Amino acid sequence: MEASEETYVHHVLQWLETVNKSGRVDFTQPFVRPSLHYVYPLFVFLYATVGTVGIAGNAAMLFVIARRRLYHDQTFFLMGNLALSNLIKCVFSLPITLANLLIQNWLFGSFICFFLPMLQTFPVYASFLTFLMIAIDRYRLILHPFKSRLPAGLCIIAVWVAAVCTVLPYAIYIKYIDLGATLGTDFGGVGICYVAMEDRIEEYIRALFVTLYVMPLAVIAFLYVRISAEIKSREATTISIHFATTATATAAAAAASSGGGVVAGCPPDGSPSRGGDSAVRIRSYAATERSTQDSDDDLDLAKEKRTQNYLITMTTVFAMCWCPINILILVAYFVHENDNNEESYDITYITFTWFAFLSTCTTPVLFASWRMSSATKDRLRGYFRFSNRRHNHAAAPRRHYHQKHYMERGCCNMFEDHMIMDSRSITQDGDHV
Repeated sequence: MEASEETYVHHVLQWLETVNKSGRVDFTQPFVRPSLHYVYPLFVFLYATVGTVGIAGNAAMLFVIARRRLYHDQTFFLMGNLALSNLIKCVFSLPITLANLLIQNWLFGSFICFFLPMLQTFPVYASFLTFLMIAIDRYRLILHPFKSRLPAGLCIIAVWVAAVCTVLPYAIYIKYIDLGATLGTDFGGVGICYVAMEDRIEEYIRALFVTLYVMPLAVIAFLYVRISAEIKSREATTISIHFATTATATAAAAAASSGGGVVAGCPPDGSPSRGGDSAVRIRSYAATERSTQDSDDDLDLAKEKRTQNYLITMTTVFAMCWCPINILILVAYFVHENDNNEESYDITYITFTWFAFLSTCTTPVLFASWRMSSATKDRLRGYFRFSNRRHNHAAAPRRHYHQKHYMERGCCNMFEDHMIMDSRSITQDGDHV
């Protein structure tokens, strides 16, 4: 009891000493921290920009998923949960976090004091767990296509329950001092909200960092590496099979048009290939190619590869945005704030926090680029005067067509030259006889 009273008095005296440095103030009115007095307008603008863009972008993301009925696919259903968690961050977490970082005195009461750490962290953990669910679902889809996909609705419920349960212990470490009840009416509504360092909260923070940041990212990285390798393997197999069947079918078609002669892919016994046999061979090659295509119809490799690239980018950007603030929070419990590092620490902390909230804007931007059609991207490039790139992009299909046409003509010309040489040899033999 005596230790708690000493801690109580120590925090009150420390707070009053900090306040007296800025002169006579009204304790019932908010005032900015002295270390941020000259730069707080800049941070207000930066936070307001991120909040506005985040709300608009994630609301539009939810609208697109609902309007186009993308939620029937588990991946997009989980992406909608990401947009929801980002909206919670922008609407609730960001304003109260900015106020807490800028204002020196605590005017939000005891409930917000205990609830604020949970409000700041559980949407972030929900986002990390959602990225993990997306990776697991895609792993089952690509590597185990015959297994049923994860039930997205149950996954989302489990994600939010787990996120809330992991932040509930914060209430044990948070302490609140009501100055109005202790020092009189001059401090009515004013309090001190602080973390009880003697309760070893650094161990809890370290456990959260490992279990809800490091481990999910490690599992996601492992799953995405396996998925990318599987897609690349199937893509290489499909290309080799299609190349072999196309080359053989071309040779068979040449034999059918000639009605004789030995070409590549024909029986090497010296017997001429008849038109009927060649027609049967062409049909068999066509059936083989169709069966190869049908085996990949359920899994569009180009689409899955594009999806994979965007999901990896989203996860990487999200992890990079939240990495600096997580590292700073871990270090903060070993390097305590004092008069010598107060200004640099406050500016660094509020900057890293803004960088973390920036992830609420990057996810909808990447989602828009993912779902945007090529024609719309071309128009946007034209608006930004990327006309040269647009011209090259439009000319690429024509170049591909001419190359393909030239190759086909080349194959036909080679066959025609071969037939001419055969006819000449027959004529010379007849003349010689």
